[in-house]
Amino acid sequence: MDDLFYGINAIEFGKRFRCQADCQAYLYAIKWKNGYACKFCGCRDEIKGRTSFHRRCKDCRYDESVLCNTLFEGMRMSILKAFHLLFRTISKKKGMSSVELATEVGVQQKTAWKFKLKIKNAMVQQSQKKLEGSVQVDETLVGGYSKGNPGRSLETKSAVLLALEDLGDGKTGNIRMEVIEDFSADIIKIGIENMIAETATLKTDKFKSYLKIKKDGKDIETGLSNKGAFLDQLHKQIMCFKNWLRGTHHSCSAQYLQTYLDEYNFRFNRRNNRASIFNSIIFRFMNAVPKTYADLKAKCV
Repeated sequence: MDDLFYGINAIEFGKRFRCQADCQAYLYAIKWKNGYACKFCGCRDEIKGRTSFHRRCKDCRYDESVLCNTLFEGMRMSILKAFHLLFRTISKKKGMSSVELATEVGVQQKTAWKFKLKIKNAMVQQSQKKLEGSVQVDETLVGGYSKGNPGRSLETKSAVLLALEDLGDGKTGNIRMEVIEDFSADIIKIGIENMIAETATLKTDKFKSYLKIKKDGKDIETGLSNKGAFLDQLHKQIMCFKNWLRGTHHSCSAQYLQTYLDEYNFRFNRRNNRASIFNSIIFRFMNAVPKTYADLKAKCV
């Protein structure tokens, strides 16, 4: 499809997608860009479907809509509103809360929240590329103040492991973040293996878990934290993530924390290519299996 929409200009977006048909035609061209094949019998011959945005199999007569077998399937709001929700979510550098989205698009807050959960699901790459080169690694706690539980208590907070490619001269590459059970050496080691290539050189502070991992033979450069100066670029991102979480979304339960980490990863790693994010998410919606809210919620547990 050559006529894809690129950019983050709201006026141009509004001109391109003025009605339901505009959105359906856009998805139609994406879904069947390589030709038609029946989802049930594999037949490539078709006859006229129920509407202009359906395709009907000539053999088994299965009539498939453009939204069927995608993440758009089962929506109760219009596809036009879904497009606007998606565009507003990804075009804003820091995103938008479900309350703001609901007000701007004209849907209930719960509807905006559920659809945002689908967007977050689409932001997760199934086979994420592991970080390479020189990688800064640190851990942090995410959660509100807990009276009587100072320090690194996990009673009301969540542990998060972060890793960032250090390109030198103050430049950074990609970032990865994931929720971990605790700060023990065994757990952190598994997190490092999940996020970072074996050939990478790690740079950490002298937290006891990293020292143990280094003792076990991992290539790690350790140093005193010096109030975050030793891992300066990563500490900036820790601060930015927490400010983003508080400023844009206001709060986050432990159940959904990983989805917010995934969204931050997605946005940060595509910071220099924001114009293509809309199509990236649309393609992922069109190539993903349908998921109900219960499915998405269960994945967060």
